[in-house]
Amino acid sequence: MKELLIIGSGPAGISAALYAVRGGAPVTIVAKDGGALAKADLIQNYYGFEYGVSAKDLFETGVKQAEHLGAKIVRTEIFGIEFTEEGFRAKTADGAIDAGAVIIACGTARNVPPVRNIEKFEGAGVSYCAICDAFFYRGKKIAVVGDGAYARSEFAELKNVVSDVTILTNGGRALEGLPCNTKKIASFEGDETLKEVVYTDGTRETFDGVFIACGSAGAFELAKKVGLESANGKLTVNEKRATNVPGIFAAGDCIPGLQQIAKAVYDGMIAGTEALKYLKAQK
Repeated sequence: MKELLIIGSGPAGISAALYAVRGGAPVTIVAKDGGALAKADLIQNYYGFEYGVSAKDLFETGVKQAEHLGAKIVRTEIFGIEFTEEGFRAKTADGAIDAGAVIIACGTARNVPPVRNIEKFEGAGVSYCAICDAFFYRGKKIAVVGDGAYARSEFAELKNVVSDVTILTNGGRALEGLPCNTKKIASFEGDETLKEVVYTDGTRETFDGVFIACGSAGAFELAKKVGLESANGKLTVNEKRATNVPGIFAAGDCIPGLQQIAKAVYDGMIAGTEALKYLKAQK
């Protein structure tokens, strides 16, 4: 059976892993950190704990449970998902991971910097996916907004197609070996399409487009790269937690519904069992 790749090690991702690995699927969980659960304090509304449970303990126990059953946990940053003849390939900071099916369970965070007019120019000069939109900027001047590994990855993707690319760190430190401008960004300006980046010191710079790559790639950014449908900031799924792309499922806070642990665990159970069925059918 082909690999099941789960992106996210919170309640939804771990729950999916438990059901899939017990069903015989080889499972790899990729996550940079523990997400929202690892940052919480005391959980008092989850079944089975008379006096509540430490969020940290619940997170760590879940991860150990998945590992005990045979799931592989990879702590790294994921940059994107691509299609292959055999299924999917995830690009990470530590190399590529191939899989026959994918479950996205990495929460709701959409890493959009607080820059004036950013929403106005989305789709008109502001993009969130280098591999999707680089083609449209051949021979033009573009920028990548970000100051981490994700921005570096998007820069490399764009340089395959576009010669004039600059990193705008928006006040962050420069990325070694890359052309960077570290000024803080105030706004994006233009008419129907983006034309300029205005910095907080009043200076301006002309660009034909900017690619947002702040922080790490979350559900929104990953969805853009493979054409997943979304609405109101959430990935669109059916009752089987399947997205519009066959073989890609989603669970937890990145899909509609209450942002609660109990709901995330339920989502993960469905996504894990349905992904398992999908993989078995591919044999």
